[in-house]
Amino acid sequence: MVRRLLVLVLSISLLAGVAAFSMQLHYLGSFDPPRDGWTFNGIAVGGISGLTLAPDGSFYAVCDDKGKNVDPPGLLYKLNIDLDASGIHDVKVTGIVHLQTPDGQPYASGSIDAEDVLWDPTGFVVCSERDQDNNPWIRQFSHNGKFQSAIPVPEKFIPAFDGDKQVRGTRTNLSFEASTFTPDYATLYVMNEEALVQDGNVATPTAGTPVRLIEYDMSSTTPVEKAEYVYITEPMFAAPPAGKSGDNGVPGMVYVGHITSQFDLIVMERSYVSGAGNQIGLFGVKFDDSSNVMGIDSLANPGNPQTVTILEKTPLLIISDNKDLTQVNFDPDNMEAIGLGPQLPNGHYTLIIASDNNFNPKYQRNVFAAFEIVPDK
Repeated sequence: MVRRLLVLVLSISLLAGVAAFSMQLHYLGSFDPPRDGWTFNGIAVGGISGLTLAPDGSFYAVCDDKGKNVDPPGLLYKLNIDLDASGIHDVKVTGIVHLQTPDGQPYASGSIDAEDVLWDPTGFVVCSERDQDNNPWIRQFSHNGKFQSAIPVPEKFIPAFDGDKQVRGTRTNLSFEASTFTPDYATLYVMNEEALVQDGNVATPTAGTPVRLIEYDMSSTTPVEKAEYVYITEPMFAAPPAGKSGDNGVPGMVYVGHITSQFDLIVMERSYVSGAGNQIGLFGVKFDDSSNVMGIDSLANPGNPQTVTILEKTPLLIISDNKDLTQVNFDPDNMEAIGLGPQLPNGHYTLIIASDNNFNPKYQRNVFAAFEIVPDK
């Protein structure tokens, strides 16, 4: 069976991946903006699900609210994050960009679920987990939010049904949450949060979920899909009580191949389990000889078994509500955003993660945490 082959390869790569002089993530500190009532020019601030750094030092964060708390939905917060080697001292909103539909109108309520944003020289790339028909999309916008073009989504990611049974595509609310550019903006990577219906199961307390990493060539005027790779998450970090739920998926990633020769990506996994809380895992990922599965429509088809080499992953850091598991003295929340930050005086890059409070201040908070990326020796 394909899943057994994939899990076997994964267990081997994890054991082999922990090496001396590995790249390290050093926790610098965190900052909590107002838990409730954080606004800019009368617009509520929250739902932060993606984060990207512009060359002028400003950040842009995407709000994933679908219209309940921000109207119209589909907006980017321009942020000033005061960060140095001693931590994050302040986070201020300095502007807002409203994204527009292809016909130049604001997005209607329920028509966008923006989960990640990337700055590039011509504008922004934004991933939406679902539209009003539950279809995911990836679109390019100008720096003032005007729609420019759509990046083609492979058919295997588009939901399809046989009657009431879904037989293909991304699961509802488990689609495109992670994306990243190479520094030259010539290659775009996008990953779904948990497995496509035809690729396997969602994460459980005993097994991870296989997700696909799409590679696009962005060097010409029309984006072209070049490859797909398989990444398997960790299992949920705890078993939920009877009648309760939990999950583990990929909400974000960043490219680090220009920082270290050891890894191409840092992938963030987020697990929430009822009664146990949150756990965040940061993993270094290397492409190496991983299989290109672009031509394989289903990874879990017993009638057509495939031998697949998955992406190699190395655990870098665990941030957990479980005090026996956590490696950082930081209380995680619903961490969804991740982005590279500015370089420190010693030349090391920084990494910032941020939470989506779901505009639910009683139980969740906006929080930003910073790390120093110390390259391998």
